[in-house]
Amino acid sequence: MAIPFLNNINLDDNQLQNAKLHVTSSSPTAAAAQIYFDSTTGVEAAKYYSNATDQWVTLSEYSFTGDTFITVTKADTNSTDAKQTVTIELSATDGTAAAGERYLTKNNTWAEVAAIPGTYTFNVTADGGTPQTIDSGDTLDIAGGTYITTSVGATDTVTITHDSTSRSDTTSTPAQLAFGDTFDAVTSVTTNATGHVTAINVATYELPDQPQTTITLTGEVTGSGTTNISTTVADGVLDVANFNAAAIVTEAEGIENNDNDTTLPTSAAVKAYADSLVVGGLIYQGGYNASTNTPDLTTSPNSILKGWTYTVTADGTFFGEQLRVGDVLIAEVDGPSSLADWTTVQNNIDLASLTQVGIGNVNASAAFALDGLSVTYSSGTATVGLDIDSLPQSLPSSGNSDAYLAYYDNGISANKKIDFDQLASEINSTSSYAATISDTATITHSLATRDVIIQLYDTVTYETVYADVDRISTTQATITFATTNI
Repeated sequence: MAIPFLNNINLDDNQLQNAKLHVTSSSPTAAAAQIYFDSTTGVEAAKYYSNATDQWVTLSEYSFTGDTFITVTKADTNSTDAKQTVTIELSATDGTAAAGERYLTKNNTWAEVAAIPGTYTFNVTADGGTPQTIDSGDTLDIAGGTYITTSVGATDTVTITHDSTSRSDTTSTPAQLAFGDTFDAVTSVTTNATGHVTAINVATYELPDQPQTTITLTGEVTGSGTTNISTTVADGVLDVANFNAAAIVTEAEGIENNDNDTTLPTSAAVKAYADSLVVGGLIYQGGYNASTNTPDLTTSPNSILKGWTYTVTADGTFFGEQLRVGDVLIAEVDGPSSLADWTTVQNNIDLASLTQVGIGNVNASAAFALDGLSVTYSSGTATVGLDIDSLPQSLPSSGNSDAYLAYYDNGISANKKIDFDQLASEINSTSSYAATISDTATITHSLATRDVIIQLYDTVTYETVYADVDRISTTQATITFATTNI
């Protein structure tokens, strides 16, 4: 039984391989451009229906048209048989008197092969650059250069001329100068003169027998002389900045890193070293009433220092954490402002219950109805998870209505269960759509996606049929039939 396609098929430039035309000895109902294979004995030809001639025409029936030099001859111009004889002949006569071998030019005229001009090439090279090949139609340009000019004469000659004009350069002032004289440096008269001077270097030299100058230093350092100068530092002008840096221990360097008899520590270095000896040590500050936050340990900023220690004297909360009498609080940083800045040492911890936070442990239930929980410990931390893989695999014992899955109902913010039949019905209602159409139509499936599969079938024969499906939006699709006559 054939599959009915109710619209055109576009193969998008792909091949239709191993296909066969409809084979019949009777002409089908006439339709424009329809084709079939006529299996009538003696005919056996593919035919198409022509509206122009209102008849079935053999596909092998075609025509050829000649021109000035092409002659086309058909054995029988009136025959519609599948087999035809067509003769195509090239004429070499155009009415000219040209002799010898000829060729057909782009102007559709004949010309002698012997009249085609010959081709040529030659190579050009020089003292520099890359050798070149000159082809037919190319032009060789002989260019001039510095002081060189070229010109082409009327008789296809090239004249090369050298500019031999003489040049003269100027000179500077005499090289031997007296003390106080001015040295005059000049360049050539013309910028393109031969030997043109673009830069002059003048060496520095000392004039002999000139008096030397005495230099005098004043201020915190004094002294005078013409070459080597002896200096004296004034009293009371030196401070730490004047000393050699290697002889001073600063706060950043630390006294403990400079244990020697040759350096001097600054006062800041001494204080930093003394402070470092007590940093981190526990300094007991007394009791802490967690009920009233006395003294105030939670308000920031504060003057609490690292190592300050308190004993809880009354139950209460501390940055949201429950404290009991006897617990100990230790500041881990200066100016603590959060629970993470404190260490809490628990003194007494109750056993845990449904309402009491305390000491306890976690075990998986051994009850058959509560199977599937997995509990593991690592460094005192319990990890609880749903171990589905360990459960036995089986089908419901009494049908799908006895099998349940857990789900979360966001509408009422509660966990619930659903059986397989209910789940299948719910999925079908939210992920499928059905409608009956009789011709081209637009359906509204409201599935909120273009990722839908649309299948069509005949409501009489129940055969699957094919048509154009255009998913025009996430909620609608258009079904287009070229014809519904099947």
